[in-house]
Parts: sequence; C-alpha cells; structure tokens
Amino acid sequence: MRGLIVLFFGLFVLSCNPGNLTHERYIQNNTAEDTIIVINPDFDDAIDTIIPGDMALVYSFEILDTKQEFEPCAWLGDTLIVKTLQSDHLTRSVKAEDFWTYTVQRESERIQRCTFVVITEDFE
Repeated sequence: MRGLIVLFFGLFVLSCNPGNLTHERYIQNNTAEDTIIVINPDFDDAIDTIIPGDMALVYSFEILDTKQEFEPCAWLGDTLIVKTLQSDHLTRSVKAEDFWTYTVQRESERIQRCTFVVITEDFE
C-alpha cells in the first residue's frame, strides 16, 4: 500500500512538470517554379536549397522545463538570406512576426512549428 502511495505521488509530481518546448522554424517554398536558397550566416553560412512545393528546417532549439506556451517566430538572428537561384532577393522580412504562422503540438514536451511561406510575388 505504501509503495502504491509513493507511486501515485511520483506520477503527480511528474504531471506537474511543465515540460519542454521544442521550437522549429521552417521556410516553405510555394513559388510556381523558383528554387530558393536560404543562407543562415549565424551558423557558418548554413545553406538550404528548397525546390517548389518543399520546405526546410532552418533553425531549431529547445527550452527546458517551461510553462511558456510559445516563442515568437520572427527571425532573431543577424540575418537570414532568402533568394532565388537567379539571385532575386525576398521582399518581405523574416524579422516581421506577421509573416510567420505557427502551430503547437502536444500537451507536454510541446513542439512549436513556425513556417514562413514564400510565394512567387515575394521576389524583386
């Protein structure tokens, strides 16, 4: 009986743990036919090439044991370069929160997925 009480107490304590929040940022290419290149100079010029209709994870981090429901999605690094293979640059800013959408999955050990959708009209 005592072991059962200890077990229930342990489960109660674990259920009170706020859990971790994994934050992921994606760039989605919804252009008609342009392959885009995403360059992240914050990480030794990490480069992603994204074909139309595809997406790439460009940044991810985890906040441990937090009650925080979500993180802002806007790009907080120095810069994130998004351009076409023809060197047309993105006209919208990845630093503006309004251009990002996000979802949060699960109750504990949550995953927040932020997505910046690029369309043909975004390039000059």
